Formats: sequence, structure tokens, C-alpha cells
Amino acid sequence: MLAPSSVPPRLLGSLLLGGAAAVLVSLPIAGAILAAAPAPTDPCAVAFDPSALPAHDRGLVARRLLACSDVTHGRITADEYHQQLAAIDKAWTVAPPPPAPPATQWASSVRGVSTQYTTAAWSAGRVLGAPDVFPGGGDNQNAWASLGADDQDEWIEVGFAQPMRISAAEIYETYNPGAISAIELTTASGKTIVAYQGSPHATGLASNKLRAEIGCTAEPIAAVTVRLASTQVAGWNELDAIGLVPCAEQ
Repeated sequence: MLAPSSVPPRLLGSLLLGGAAAVLVSLPIAGAILAAAPAPTDPCAVAFDPSALPAHDRGLVARRLLACSDVTHGRITADEYHQQLAAIDKAWTVAPPPPAPPATQWASSVRGVSTQYTTAAWSAGRVLGAPDVFPGGGDNQNAWASLGADDQDEWIEVGFAQPMRISAAEIYETYNPGAISAIELTTASGKTIVAYQGSPHATGLASNKLRAEIGCTAEPIAAVTVRLASTQVAGWNELDAIGLVPCAEQ
């Protein structure tokens, strides 16, 4: 008995092909001889459980079994059978497409803020949702800006509608980037995780996406606090969006 992991595609093809070939060889034999012969075993059977294979490989095994059944019952010719096997073997050598990257969850509420320029334009609420300034940069009322430019350090805390385990936090800086000194995560149980600590400095860039990689958190993350050393990077340090990247498997 062969284990699923030990059956390479070419060998699997020969297993099925051998059974089908036996059927094809027997076709010219006289009907009387066939009638006298004992009942044959299933020529399309495989000696392992295909359900143990990955979904991509299970689909290819199913295609092979269907082709074997078709040639066994005369629905296709031997040449057509070999053509189908060749196509299946080609598909087997092509890796399945990689899974789509996890969707970023954007901040949905402001839980606290040091200051904001106004309650409308440049308000703390402008940091919610997906970026609407990035990858552009420059002074833009659709990003959060503090009340003063360089008079004190600033911070903003945002919440997320669906707390989840995450692999990274992303902060979108769209004016005078480089002032972020720390990114802190708050778990659903209230614990604090420091995801990033940096040395604030002017980057000279128009905009920047700061990504803090943290593996995969043990607990769901409910909130993020971003701290800005505004006194160390001249001008307003505006943030456009804050997002969480979920772990590949939740």
C-alpha cells in the first residue's frame, strides 16, 4: 500500500494508466472468451486514500479517475486518454496559486487623542478607515494633525471593530513622516504589547508606510496607540490611516 505522500504524479499516472491499458488490450479478445473470464477488478482503483492529499492534488486525481473511467467504457480513445494524462501531468507540475494575503482591518473608532487641529478638517477621525491620502503626501485635511506643530509630543489611540490576532500593524504617515516613537497594541483582555520603538528623525519623504512586524499575537488586538515625538521632527506630523494585518490563519 502506498502512502499519499509517497506517490509522485508520474507514478500515479502509471498506476491508473496500467489499469486502463489492461482494459484496452482486452478489447480485441472475442466476446466468448471475455464472458468465460472471471470478473476483473476495478482498473481505475488507486492504492491509497486521495482524501489525504491537498485540495489541488485531489482535483487532479479526480480528473485521472474520470479519464480512466472514460477510456474503460469506450467514451474516449486510447490517444485521447494519453492526451488527457499529459495535460493533467502538466497541471501537476504547476504549483497552485498562493493564497490571497489577509485583508487589512482599518481603525474604526478613536479611543483617545492628545490634540487635534479641529473637530472637522485634520481631526482625529480622519485617521479612521482605509488611506485616502497615501501614497500621496503633503499637508492634507483628510489626515489627522495635532493642534500645534512642534510644541509637545502627541499620541492617538484607535479601536477596531473586530479584535483579532495580528502579524503586523501599519501606520500611514503623509506629512513630515519619521516622528513615530512607539506603536503599542492593546489586547482584548487589556494587556499592552509594544510592537515598535524607534528613533524619531526626519526622513525627507513625502509619505511613508511604517509596518511593525510582530509575528502572530497570542491574543486578539482591540486597539492601537501611536506615539509621536513631534518636537523632534519639524512641522505637523500627519497620519492618514492605521491598519492591522491579521495572522495568516485565525
